[in-house]
This record gives sequence, structure tokens and C-alpha cells, in this order.
Amino acid sequence: MKEQLDSFKKRYDPVHRDYWTDVLTDSALAQWQQQQLRDVVDHVKRTSPFYGKHLAQVEAHTLTLDDLARLPFTTKDDLREAGFDILSGPLEDAIFYYETTGTTGPATPCPRDAKESHASNQQLAMAYQAVIEKHFLGEKTVVGIMGPTEVHSFGDTLGDVCKQLGVCNAKLWPHSPVIGWPKALQLLKDLRIGVLASAPGLLLAMAKEAERQGLDPRKDLNLRAFMMSGELCTPALKNNLFSLWGAEAYNSLYGSQEAMIIAACNANDQLMPHRLNYLIEVIDPQTGQSLGSTGDGELCVTMLIPGSKPLIRYRTGDLVSIQSRPGYPQSMRQTIKVVGRVKDAVQLNGKPFSAAQIEQALLEGVEQCLGYQIILSNANRCDTVIAKLEMSRFFEGDRARLVLLIKERLRERLGVEATVMVVEDLADHVNLGSWFSWKEARIVDQRQVG
Repeated sequence: MKEQLDSFKKRYDPVHRDYWTDVLTDSALAQWQQQQLRDVVDHVKRTSPFYGKHLAQVEAHTLTLDDLARLPFTTKDDLREAGFDILSGPLEDAIFYYETTGTTGPATPCPRDAKESHASNQQLAMAYQAVIEKHFLGEKTVVGIMGPTEVHSFGDTLGDVCKQLGVCNAKLWPHSPVIGWPKALQLLKDLRIGVLASAPGLLLAMAKEAERQGLDPRKDLNLRAFMMSGELCTPALKNNLFSLWGAEAYNSLYGSQEAMIIAACNANDQLMPHRLNYLIEVIDPQTGQSLGSTGDGELCVTMLIPGSKPLIRYRTGDLVSIQSRPGYPQSMRQTIKVVGRVKDAVQLNGKPFSAAQIEQALLEGVEQCLGYQIILSNANRCDTVIAKLEMSRFFEGDRARLVLLIKERLRERLGVEATVMVVEDLADHVNLGSWFSWKEARIVDQRQVG
């Protein structure tokens, strides 16, 4: 029988409270995870046409955590091919319908039921509470929500989080034909929004729009914090965002439409995986061998809430570094850093580089930059780079010196000869990494042409 929200909350909320107050012991957490693993595998086998076949040989009631690595993977190709057959139950049992953007293949359905939404939003609420208390202690503020599309979970999720915290929220949709960039910026200013939730690329685009309208984002707005998600943001890009806006940036969450909120930040901008809702594995991206719950490799998650679309051993395609921190409270026992996507790894002169390494090499120490793009080329059988940067009108540094410093750093860090250019107006799509992928938005690989 399908568990209803009230019954689920009676089971889940006390465990969640104990998890966050460091009352939950390691053995109690393992017991919760094992029981939830059995429940969710039984659930998907009975209700999902895809998993009924995919896990046909698995006995749910005898599963232990040690058996996890023997279960088959679920891949992004599986999601695309299965479509609605991967759902666990009829769509009408869900309370929200979302889907992926479909920029790297057919859009896949991502409905959520009330239990999934409740469990997924709890950790994010803790993250927002910590950041708001840090920047607005004893004050009230307004949270702006600037998401990509109306069928993305961003607006509903953060609306619920703000409702839980008693914080006013305003949804800004700059790509909406009704709102647009000028109106979104006007709302940002008129509502005195103090926290803005968005993707880093959209924040660069909004800074550009502010300058078009003659505003100085550091002086004419009231922002103190960015809660970022949706794409890679290195320390260099965070520093650059601070130089443009004067607001502190947090990698607020890590997750996806398919897998929901896997990790959320603390007030020190460390991402912490939510181990009540997920079994976390790091796997070798080439061999698929499980490396355990910590280390460096591709992230694989098993969702532990039996809702509309739980995924079993889902290969996210994201490269991560997960560290264990013995002695910390249960909810902070692990931290996760996302360093890029497996498919976005770039080979330069025979050496592999992650998205994070390339962005950090380009932007380290760079301030007042409104966007960048890298073009990969080839000369004399060697890979070369053309780097384009658009600078703010508030940039007061020596552009020639900046070009020279970046050129030398790219040679030192990436082993490439680089041509660095400061341009006046990059194409708008460059700052839409959260809609496409970091690589498609910011890298143009011309080495295959001809």
C-alpha cells in the first residue's frame, strides 16, 4: 500500500531531527539506510515497468548495504529510453511534474510526490536558514528566485523552503517573455532583495544587464548573498562574482532534476551530502568499480525515498571528491566537491583537465569579468587556446597586464600556448551554462573541424 505524506512525516521527521542535532548514531543511520534501501527497491520493482525488468533478479527483503555494489547501474541513457516507464506509479500520484531541459537528448520526465518533495527540501531549508542568519541576523529580507524554466523544480522547491522559514520570496524569470531582463532587474532593485538564488552564469548576465541600465550592482542594490546552483562555480568565479556584486556567493546545493537535492551547503560554503535520502558511492568512471562512499571519481547515488521516481545506483555523470570528517556532527560527517562532468573532461596536449581546473586557471585573480569563452584550436600539432573575456565598465586594471598574466598562467597550469583577448560583447548563450552544459556554453572545440 502506498504510504501517505502524514505517515511518512511521522517516520521521517524525528530521524531527520536526530540527524541534524547529532543524536543519530552511526549504527542507527546504517539501520535507516538499509531499511529504506529494501523499501525503495521493493517499491520500484512492483510499480516501475523499467525496474521490474532491470531488478528482476534482486530480492529486496534480504538486501544489505554490502550488497549495493552488486546491483546494476541506472544510466542517463536508461532514463531517456525508458521515458515514463521508469516512473514508480501513475503520474497522477505525483504533486509536481518537472522535466530535464533536453539539451543533451530527449527531455526526461521528473515528477515528484509529496514524500519526495518533503524529504528533499528539508536539508536545503537548513542551508538557507544558516546563510540567512549569517547575513541577516535580527533582520528580515526577501529571497529572489531566478530559475531557468517554468517546468524546472527551482521555483517550487525554493518557494517551499522560504515558506518553511517564514521568508518572503519573489520569483524572477529573466528569460520569460513576460518578465525579461529589465523587469527582473527592476524587481531585484525595487524589492530590495537580499538573497538571490540563481546559476552563476545568470548572475554574470544580470550584472551585464545592470550595467546596460547604468547601475552599479555593488552600490545600487541590496544583495548580500547568492545561493548558487545549476552549474560549476570555482573559487575564482565566486571571487569574480563578489567583485561584480559585493555579495558573498555560496554553492547552495548540488543535485539535478532527476536525482533532486543530493547535497546542500553550510554557512562555510561546504557541500554536505544528505545521507538520510541517499546512498552515496564514488565509482571509477572508466571501469564502473565502486570505490566506496568517499574518494575521487564519478558520483553514483541510490535514492532512499519510495516516491514517484526513485533511482537505483544512478550514475550522475559528475566527477566529485568526497571527504570523510570523523568527529564532526552526523550531518557534516562528509563533504562533497563537484569538479566537473565526466563528458566535459578536456584533453590538452595529451593531458586531461576537468572543467574546474580550466576555469580556475583562466579566472584566478580576475575581477570585474562579465563572462568568458575558450576556443580550442591546433597549431603545429599542438593544442592551443584562445580565451575571450568581457570586462565590466568598472574594471580599472591594466588590460594589457591582465592579458599577459592570464596567458602565462594558462601556459603554466594547462601546458598550452594561449591567445587572450578582451572583447566588448560576448554572445548571450555563453552565460547559460546551467541550461546546456559547462562545456557547450563556454568551450568551442575547433580541433575536430576539417
